[in-house]
Amino acid sequence: MLRRHHVQVDVSDVNRSTVDAYSALTDDFYDRLGDDGGFNRRTLLNPAIFHLIGEALGQRILDAGCGHGYLSRLLARRGAIVTGVEAAEVPYRYAVRREQQDPLGVTYYRRDLSRLGDVGGPFDVVIANMVFLDIPDWRSALENCVSVLRDGGALIYSLHHPCWVPGNFEAWAARGAVEIREYLNEYVQDFEGVARNFHRPLAAYVNETIRQGCDLYELLEPKLAAADVEKPEHELLTRLPNFIVIGARKRGAAS
Repeated sequence: MLRRHHVQVDVSDVNRSTVDAYSALTDDFYDRLGDDGGFNRRTLLNPAIFHLIGEALGQRILDAGCGHGYLSRLLARRGAIVTGVEAAEVPYRYAVRREQQDPLGVTYYRRDLSRLGDVGGPFDVVIANMVFLDIPDWRSALENCVSVLRDGGALIYSLHHPCWVPGNFEAWAARGAVEIREYLNEYVQDFEGVARNFHRPLAAYVNETIRQGCDLYELLEPKLAAADVEKPEHELLTRLPNFIVIGARKRGAAS
């Protein structure tokens, strides 16, 4: 029996351009990412997230900003009870169609995380995988993610490592080093073929997480295994992290 899927979406004005950018991508784009999310997610982000979750079997998990649903499907196959939330139309409909073709019990909502509303819960785990860095109104999104967690539940989110401008592997490899010229200020980063995202210093995310009632329990900077190097420029990722993954737990009322 297929789960219900909810299509009403209320997108805040400040987040509209980001949602529209992801809605402008095609099914072919998401097909190319595949069922593991592509190279970076398969080799770096997914293992870190699974480590922070621990045993997924039976856990109620919200995949917040689930995109085309690849992580929701991986978690469901590990026995989790998964809800996915995505604001952009094209990836949302892609995820729903995959669930209809291969039912795994995932429930999807088309929602702006900054205006989340009722998506069930409380959840044991909320994951925002490469999401907050895309959202202009990220503080409201983070607050909403924490609000649907049970006390003691885990908030897990990943980011481009803010200590340098991400993704310029060829230039990094030529120099054998990475650099950043501006760290402490927020600014927009544009990437060809995908939506923009925002550089913010790590302290902004960590301090907001604490302010919203969570305590960090682990911080990961995933390292690429030598066996996973597919291109010469990937070698740098065996020595320098391109991502950071944060695990935090929601404090209880008595904490």
